[in-house]
Amino acid sequence: MKVYEQGRVRRDALDSPRQEGNEPMTLTKTNGVPLYMQLREKLREDLSQMKPGEAIPTEHELEVRFGVSRMTVRNAVNDLAVEGLLVRHQGRGTFVQEVKLTHELNMITSWTEQLAALGYTAGTSHLEIEAIEAPKRVAHDLGLNAGDQVFVVRRVRMAFEEPVTLMVNYLPVRLAAGLNEKFSLRESLYETLEAEYGLIPARAVDTVETRAATDEEAKRLKIERWDPVLCVTRLSYLSDERPLEVAVAISRGDRYQYRVELHGRARGKA
Repeated sequence: MKVYEQGRVRRDALDSPRQEGNEPMTLTKTNGVPLYMQLREKLREDLSQMKPGEAIPTEHELEVRFGVSRMTVRNAVNDLAVEGLLVRHQGRGTFVQEVKLTHELNMITSWTEQLAALGYTAGTSHLEIEAIEAPKRVAHDLGLNAGDQVFVVRRVRMAFEEPVTLMVNYLPVRLAAGLNEKFSLRESLYETLEAEYGLIPARAVDTVETRAATDEEAKRLKIERWDPVLCVTRLSYLSDERPLEVAVAISRGDRYQYRVELHGRARGKA
């Protein structure tokens, strides 16, 4: 079986000596287990021998190899995609899922700190920072008056030498005067706020949603139009409950995930 990786064709773990003579590898039709479930488990075994980002065979190749219908192949691949083992890219094929970055939702951390905790070095590209009149929603969340200014910081955050998150931060100019001169491409925003202004977030509320990427987001994150993204909006506060920032992080759904650890159970009244 031929497997495509980065535009080249090569033999791989999905090859099998049972394919000699182009005879299909048949599944068992008499054991009561649906064919797509048998195929799914066989593919699961094969995926464990493949590298993240590696392409799996086409639907037609899997049909020929296992002697099953296109629908059976699609059902098996769909299940593995739902489990997060495979990811589809329109027009390119289906690939073994890359390692996802996991953000623990129990501490207020910066992107740089998150990646450092996972053993990776964070990167940033396309830093833009300017003072603007606060948008209405941002002004409301930050407790600002009409016409008050905020610094808006736009960055593309990098990991594995590829873009993963598009991040936009809004901070009141009155709290961080001169931030546009003190913040650089290679620094953590939270570390800069603490070192230069003594501003440390004490509490934050994150709102998480999933949606399709816009054209601009897809371009900046180098993903396909309409690919899923994870959108997190954070409102953070200082210890005296003054709002510090509104941050919007738009991350690739195939490379990023959030995890929450819960304790105890809240019981409602009967």
